[in-house]
Amino acid sequence: MSEPTHTGLSASVRRILAVAGLTFREAYRRKVFLAALAMSGAFLLLFGLGLHFAGSQILPQAGAAEELARRAVATQLLNFGLMPASFIVGLTAVFASVGTVSGELDTGVAYGVLSRPVTRAEVVIGKFLGLGTMLAAYDILLVASLSGLAAWQVGTPLRNLPGALLFFALEPLLLVALAILGSVRLPTLANGVLCTAAYGVAWVGGDIEQIGGYIKSVTMQNIGIVTSLLLPVDAMHRKAMALLVPQGLLGLDAAGAMGIGTPELPSMWMTFYAVAYVIGAVWLAGRTFSRRDL
Repeated sequence: MSEPTHTGLSASVRRILAVAGLTFREAYRRKVFLAALAMSGAFLLLFGLGLHFAGSQILPQAGAAEELARRAVATQLLNFGLMPASFIVGLTAVFASVGTVSGELDTGVAYGVLSRPVTRAEVVIGKFLGLGTMLAAYDILLVASLSGLAAWQVGTPLRNLPGALLFFALEPLLLVALAILGSVRLPTLANGVLCTAAYGVAWVGGDIEQIGGYIKSVTMQNIGIVTSLLLPVDAMHRKAMALLVPQGLLGLDAAGAMGIGTPELPSMWMTFYAVAYVIGAVWLAGRTFSRRDL
């Protein structure tokens, strides 16, 4: 590997941005995101048709109780759209990132990049920025489109869309950071299995925590917290939903049916942890790749 001829923070930033640009163009060339955008367009069309026909059945009601029920149903309809959208973005993030380093080592592309005056840590950070920026923008566009459709067709109340979009954007960043960390050590297939399984475990753990909140089970809530510490992607999704729609509307049907309250939401400390998780995973990936014998 050639040593960088220009040192200093500004030179390092330029090299990182150059790698990010190359990663962006490579992802575009492989048509990963073009395929995701095409399927997302079909998903939005189907979701919009469903909302259009549902809208005629949940028109504004005269009574306060009926209006509250209508708002709860409209909120649930948006939630039904956001759940599969999160899986689409999450799996796209995993598939696009699991071979970031290992795949390029297998094909020999990485050796061409590393022969240039750039450090391995800069390569890792640049690849994270390229993929992370693209996937975060994709997630924001998809969630904003779904929210806009729900507000337009069925009058779903939106509380803080810009703030919620920031938390939604954290979900793909967490998965990209984890996938890149795995790709500096694991073969691409093994890394893909690991990241996909971790994503599923995080969602199941989040469901266990929510049910534990409904039935006041501390053990179930602790299980959910532990899985959130392993990968806080579901915690950020619930935090985003709490900002996106008025509190209480999402848990209204379940809480009412069970005669109990709504579950606890992730704390602000979990948000700080998620940001630190992304930074720490990318830092560890750069450090591990720098020390790896090639």
